[in-house]
Amino acid sequence: MKQHPKTQVFGWAITLLAAVVIFIGSPAAIMAKTDDVILQAMKDELNRSMKSLKIENMEKPYYLEYSIWDNWELSIEGNFGSLTNSRESQQRILKVGLRVGSYRLDNSGFTDRSSLFSSVIGRHGQVVVEDDYNAIRRDIWLAADRAYKDALQQLASKKAYIKNQVQTEETPDFSKEEALQKITPRITIEVDKNKWEKIVTQLSALFRQFPALHESKVNMEVSLLHKYFVNSEGTVYCQPQTLVSLVAHASTQASDGMKLKHYIPFYATSLQQMPSEKELTAGIKKMAEELTALASAPVLDEYIGPVLFTRQASAELFTQVLAPHLSGQRPPLSNIPQNFGMTSFSSKLTQRLNRKILPGEISIIDNPLQTDFNQTPLIGSYIVDDEGVAAKSVNLVEKGNLKTLLMSRRPREEISQSNGHGRSGFRGNPGTQIGNLLVTAEKGKTYRELKKELLDLCKDQGLDFGLIIKTVDNPAITGMESTGSGPRSAQTETALTTPVMLFRVYVKDGREELVRGLTVSELSVSDLKDITAVGKDYYVLNRMVSPAGISTGSIFFFYISRAGTSMTIPASIVAPSVLFEELEFKKSEEKRQKTPLMTHPFFGKL
Repeated sequence: MKQHPKTQVFGWAITLLAAVVIFIGSPAAIMAKTDDVILQAMKDELNRSMKSLKIENMEKPYYLEYSIWDNWELSIEGNFGSLTNSRESQQRILKVGLRVGSYRLDNSGFTDRSSLFSSVIGRHGQVVVEDDYNAIRRDIWLAADRAYKDALQQLASKKAYIKNQVQTEETPDFSKEEALQKITPRITIEVDKNKWEKIVTQLSALFRQFPALHESKVNMEVSLLHKYFVNSEGTVYCQPQTLVSLVAHASTQASDGMKLKHYIPFYATSLQQMPSEKELTAGIKKMAEELTALASAPVLDEYIGPVLFTRQASAELFTQVLAPHLSGQRPPLSNIPQNFGMTSFSSKLTQRLNRKILPGEISIIDNPLQTDFNQTPLIGSYIVDDEGVAAKSVNLVEKGNLKTLLMSRRPREEISQSNGHGRSGFRGNPGTQIGNLLVTAEKGKTYRELKKELLDLCKDQGLDFGLIIKTVDNPAITGMESTGSGPRSAQTETALTTPVMLFRVYVKDGREELVRGLTVSELSVSDLKDITAVGKDYYVLNRMVSPAGISTGSIFFFYISRAGTSMTIPASIVAPSVLFEELEFKKSEEKRQKTPLMTHPFFGKL
């Protein structure tokens, strides 16, 4: 197999600590380069740019950083027992962070129409994939030249905007951080491509056992990413990161036309950590069986009452409802009208520091340095963030009280320094994002105790049944739905995605019955204070998350969801089951379509 090839875009990988040795496939080779051409070219061109990059009578850059993400990827796809894609690719993406002005006021943190998309997607280009010192310097030179001219224009626009505004605070645009040097030798990997092509194909063939399902797919990605970073403050690092994912998803329609979908993801930091073929098979078959059962499940139109979130659904609850608001990302200044479709996300917790946001038994830390939880790998691990700041473990919530927020190098009035959480995808600018979010509870209850408490609450409210949610949708995997008037995600800000495995639990005998058709009516971060009870079970959710600062009400959310892993970031969330005394659910508003006129040809009779 071609070693050290390039990849296209799979994203954002998981962390290899400096002392960790990873073997992928059979065999794996690990090689160190003592004379890294890429790093030397970056250093030399950065020094030249800081000395000479200047337009007469204009400001010089006060800060400059270069990042090169050298990514190799193997992508394999199987569909209904056939191999539909298998390719290796390599790609080097260059990002230039150039600032003119000063730490107090520079060209960053301002969005106008000319920089609308670049403010989110970032300014990036490609670098030659060969280790050609002169060619790499040429690519960096051209990119820095463009970045400098753009920065001057952006600073002028920002100053003109500020001149006409009343400023209530003077928070610096950029924080000063300690320089670090962390160079981990490059690694190369070899993967038994034929073996995994066979496994993926066989796994996709499992759906031939389920005639009720209409579409299905199995995707596998193996990514090796080397992150190079240098800046004018003296920071230099090179870190290899690997990520392996295997995701199966399927969809069908109920007889009433309701579209249904389900999925199961597997993530690891090496092929050795992936589940066995037997475990993969069992997991995918279970998912297909659940989706088949869902197609014939009864429909609920509405519900108000107690709800128990458990396993994946509970971890997704904290991911979707809480995690975005733990970001201290300060929204940019903007002269773009709100109705233009660019809605900046603003955390609802920034004014609640040292106040209660969760029940007293819940505490939360984000620790990017932790590599596993009870021997399950955490894909959100890293040791240096994408702004060159050392990763730190952050105590976010202590006994229900919010103590601090996750920070990048964009300060806010209350928090002036980064805590190593400036993260970006393969494309895009760094923003504040979680790494490994660990939700813990004192004196947690067993699932059986939580279920009993759920039923007791139902009795007190005179209800015949309560709800248990075990899985909710991940549209980045199963696909975004749209309506005739545009992306659904751009029209409404839904706090939690649609439940997939939703159960009605009868008070009379505790029986659990699978149901469908409900979506969460209202659920915000402030509702988390109303959690009634917490479990002592912990579910590890590994997933890709969207960049920070993107509102689900923004058109950018839709486009980023479509962009795949190139714009997403690996994260891990560990959370227990949680019980709410009352939540409101409504009937799904998704448009129903007619079912296919003929049966699936594989199962149909000639």
